[in-house]
Amino acid sequence: MRIIYLVLCGFLYYNSIAQITTFNKRMTLGCGNTILTSLEVTDSCYYATGIARDSINCGLGALFVKYDTIGNLLLYKILYDSLNPYRTWNPSLKTYVDGTLVVACHHSDSLGYTGGVLKYTTNGNFIDGKFYHNPYVSGILTRTDDMEITNDSGYIIVNSASDTFGISDVSILKLDQQGQKEWHVTRGVPHYVEHTPCVYATNDNHYIIGYQQDNLSGVQMNYTVRSKLEKIDSLGNTIWTYQSPNNQQIHGVNDLILSKDGGLVVASAWGSERLNPTGTYAVPIQEAYAYKLDSAQNFLWGTKFHSDALTTANFQKIIELEDSSLVAIGMVVRLYPPSNPTHYIIHGRIVKLSPQGDSIWSRDYEYLSTANARHTVYDAERTPDGGFLVCGEANGVDTIPSNPIIFQQGWLIKLDEQGCLVPGCHTITGVLPLEQGGAISLLLYPNPTTDYLNVHYYNKTTKEELTFCVVDLQGRVLQRYTTYDQSDKTYIVPVSGLVAGVYVLEVRQEGELIGHEQFVKQ
Repeated sequence: MRIIYLVLCGFLYYNSIAQITTFNKRMTLGCGNTILTSLEVTDSCYYATGIARDSINCGLGALFVKYDTIGNLLLYKILYDSLNPYRTWNPSLKTYVDGTLVVACHHSDSLGYTGGVLKYTTNGNFIDGKFYHNPYVSGILTRTDDMEITNDSGYIIVNSASDTFGISDVSILKLDQQGQKEWHVTRGVPHYVEHTPCVYATNDNHYIIGYQQDNLSGVQMNYTVRSKLEKIDSLGNTIWTYQSPNNQQIHGVNDLILSKDGGLVVASAWGSERLNPTGTYAVPIQEAYAYKLDSAQNFLWGTKFHSDALTTANFQKIIELEDSSLVAIGMVVRLYPPSNPTHYIIHGRIVKLSPQGDSIWSRDYEYLSTANARHTVYDAERTPDGGFLVCGEANGVDTIPSNPIIFQQGWLIKLDEQGCLVPGCHTITGVLPLEQGGAISLLLYPNPTTDYLNVHYYNKTTKEELTFCVVDLQGRVLQRYTTYDQSDKTYIVPVSGLVAGVYVLEVRQEGELIGHEQFVKQ
């Protein structure tokens, strides 16, 4: 009896330690429509900003959230103005030099959208906000996309702006420490649309701007999509520019970093076109893509992750590790095949690349729900323990028959240094030898659970269709989810609608039972 007790205590201790390492959280804050778009990681807590509806008025406003390091919600506040709404859609949250938190924001007034910056205390109290119109466009519609704190403790903010004809342009706004405008420049090129910029502040008081230039609007095929980079000085003057080749469809610059060797690494997407059955127009599709330039802007390498004709993907964030290897985080959009090609799923992805761009490992995370479920990634940061914190939104329908819920929830996921949500997932893949031979591997975490069961699935032999069933001890199927059969992937099963008890998770390939594991719902 003593031995059993010690083993149980050891299991509970291990499980509690594991929960400190990784977690998967979804939350509805205020009146709903919660989206987490930006992260700031500290040793003692995690901050996030985004969008949510105010509890009193149900109006959309700027969201500020604070979590402890195991994902428990400490506080949240929504900055709401019924006449002039605030929008913090961009991944730009930073700790300012005085210990406050700042994030780029756009704000509407009677003339249109203005771009600028919000400042908060560490408890989410609004301190100040400074906003400016874009003087270069009419019918003002300015959306802030990214921000950096400059060497002089000011701000460099990059924006997408559209005129009354829908022509988009990139503008760059420089503010001083007090948020007063110093200068504002634009990057318009005739006949092309430029948008979705990001910015990196260098140590020499210069800035590198990355953005997308395309002709996607108004054409039916033969699209032109480019990735553009530009280094500017402290007054906005161009020092150098780089443009991806015209015969490639590189979908902009979602994130960029200056690597330890002085080169530039870019998170993006590699584009192509899929013709409709009659060949009269094409649909642009993407593969996740990262590339690197050397310090003289010469192309060194580019790596894309293959997507088939029913899949599109991208990278939203790039992080360099201590050994100069890279981690890219993004998402995958997978269409269901005929006869239902309009249904799709969006799930998260994290991959590790060598300094030369070779793939080391790749992890996918799919939330099991009905078709058209979206698991969108907006931002990711490294955590002090070497893991990764990722934020975004979960959007779909839980399919528990007794409790169907339509939702748009904030999504916060903490992974370990191997990109695992389920501890030990890396020992099942090629990183360590697989001891099970040809057998499948199912790892469930946490177990017991309260809201979501994270299931790492590995199988050397995959087929087209994979089905997860939650079954009670009487053999009754309570939940059923059918999706694509993809090995070395974490599937997230919602279980919040189940009553407390013991259940069995069954896994079937094309209807044939191939594995099952028990779990406890608390």
